[in-house]
Amino acid sequence: MSSTFSYFRGSLAFSVAALAAVAWYGFQAGGAESAGSFLLTALVLAVLETSVSFDNAVVNAGILKAMSPRWRRVFMTVGIAVAVFGMRILFPLLIVSTAGGVPLGESFIVATEQPLRYRQIMHDSHLMIMGFGATFLLMVVIEYFVQHEKDEHWLPGIEPLLARLGSVENAQSLLVILAAAAVAAFVPAGQKLAFISSCFWGYVVFMALHMFKQLFGGMDIKTAAAKNGLIGFAYLEVLDASFSMDGVIAAFAITGDFWLIAAGLGIGAMFVRSLTLYLVERDVIGQFRYLEVSAFWAIAALVAIMYAAALHVELGEVATGLISVAIIGLGVLTSLPSRAKPQQRGDRTDSTG
Repeated sequence: MSSTFSYFRGSLAFSVAALAAVAWYGFQAGGAESAGSFLLTALVLAVLETSVSFDNAVVNAGILKAMSPRWRRVFMTVGIAVAVFGMRILFPLLIVSTAGGVPLGESFIVATEQPLRYRQIMHDSHLMIMGFGATFLLMVVIEYFVQHEKDEHWLPGIEPLLARLGSVENAQSLLVILAAAAVAAFVPAGQKLAFISSCFWGYVVFMALHMFKQLFGGMDIKTAAAKNGLIGFAYLEVLDASFSMDGVIAAFAITGDFWLIAAGLGIGAMFVRSLTLYLVERDVIGQFRYLEVSAFWAIAALVAIMYAAALHVELGEVATGLISVAIIGLGVLTSLPSRAKPQQRGDRTDSTG
């Protein structure tokens, strides 16, 4: 079995290279003092991205475990390129190009040489990004809980009710539409259309993936991923993108520097990928009974935070990360008694033998 360190070797190597580049960038901008300041900012962003995305790693691991070794490798190679370069570099440029009404080539100049304009465009896009990401993730969460065959529950008062809704046709869509409509009711009149439109596209993207999943793989995403790795890969990439949206926007509370955000969030994305592979190959989810379900509740909390952010109620990246880690930590703690039982039975068997 591979050592724990081996899973994170690539992430550490990437981190060293990225931080070296950040130090050089800072030194060129203002000497040793700026180099130190830039390094600290990148490290803070990396830690926050990793902590906020821990639930993402757990959910990814549950799907990746069902996929073939070949598609796992694709996820860890091509997928990481999409996560680091696509979402942390290209995605902000696309926002600047679309929202700012500038050509894609010029958006790079805006992002790297006009930080005030860049920050303003990203701020103005905040509502639409949160609407899209929150709605897509809410569909993911409800799909997990609204399964009438689901008979094991972590929160007995809520989860059995959600499971029973699985027998109601279109219950998932209805719940998401009601949630989005409730939030839209508090959005200022001039921004309602933009918010509703972004929620609509979040719903459409999920349903498009759902359609392909059923056509080529099966009813649930794990079955689909096992039968058709491409469907699983596409699902994971969109899921990652939705998780990344709030992190990209929230990073502007720390810095408006395009390259620092890309470096810090990129390091975090690398560690999340390494953690995902570790969870899969060490079967951590199988060992902790409530780890996966607690991760989905952490995503539900993130959805609430993203919808609140659309209404300009900001909790901040630190609070978001702490909430996520606390919920998953509670899932691990409540899993410990059931995890210990097989060992205890084995001990008794050995002693009587």
